[in-house]
Amino acid sequence: MSNVIKFAVLFVGALLIALIVRVVVASGSHQSKPVVDTQKVRVSAADLPQGLLLRDEDLAWKAVPVAEVPPGAIVSGTPGAIELKGALLRHAATSGTVLMADDVILPNAPGFLAATLKPEMRAVSVAVDDVSGNAGLIQPGDYIDLLLTQQMDRRTDSPDLAVASETVVEHVRVLAVGSEISRPKSGDTPDAIGSRAVRTVTLEVTPRMGEVVSVAARLGSLSLALRSFATASRDPVASMPATVQPAPVWAGDISRAVRELPRSHAVQVAAAPAVAVPRSVTIYRGSEKSDSTPGTAAAGENTPPLPTLPPGR
Repeated sequence: MSNVIKFAVLFVGALLIALIVRVVVASGSHQSKPVVDTQKVRVSAADLPQGLLLRDEDLAWKAVPVAEVPPGAIVSGTPGAIELKGALLRHAATSGTVLMADDVILPNAPGFLAATLKPEMRAVSVAVDDVSGNAGLIQPGDYIDLLLTQQMDRRTDSPDLAVASETVVEHVRVLAVGSEISRPKSGDTPDAIGSRAVRTVTLEVTPRMGEVVSVAARLGSLSLALRSFATASRDPVASMPATVQPAPVWAGDISRAVRELPRSHAVQVAAAPAVAVPRSVTIYRGSEKSDSTPGTAAAGENTPPLPTLPPGR
């Protein structure tokens, strides 16, 4: 056998041995890697302030190794796991923090409504109907403005001022809708939510706002205007606007027909100057009485007699 053939056989044998060694090493490395088992746990989806009523946008699922799941964590798929949506956050939580049952106050817990109130805040209820309450689509945790609409017919003769609307309070949080203090579940449809007979909405206000709402309820009808959930800050206190009262909107500001409505005769008569009526002056001289206005009745006519003076006066 020539040397060339010998070298060729040795080279092929070396390649086969190298391939066999590589396959053995690769299979051994794959078998040595441990299989990590994970579970999905509830975490905060963003930086959340204390006292926040949790919504779907505030919560997320995070895969965590089973060995690192803290006790009390809410694990996806666990039978009887609590629902955090609508619960009150006891303390601030940074993004990605694992949330547990002890971190929240559930809506069915005693004293939940009082716990939702921030310090120095009050809860006041407002009567609403399907129209003023946004057809039942406003839910606990939303923020609203309160609008007051007044019928001014009995207070003014000007058609331009017959109806007025103004915003009396801004950026107040809804604590409860009727007797519901938690947000509806994801399976509820808007039709099912709107069909519920809701007659009151409970708002979180300052003591001064509570007085304003109480007076406004006696002046006219109240309507709720839903605010956008997108704010620069998730902290409700930091995102509250400045207390600048906007100008009221009158009927004449909206309707051209009201502005061009001709004045009624009653209004023209009311605007006409009143005729001056002369006033009489009565003069008493001892027991006598006289009237200084010309054309009036004589002294003592159609008038009750004067009382008798005591002796010596």
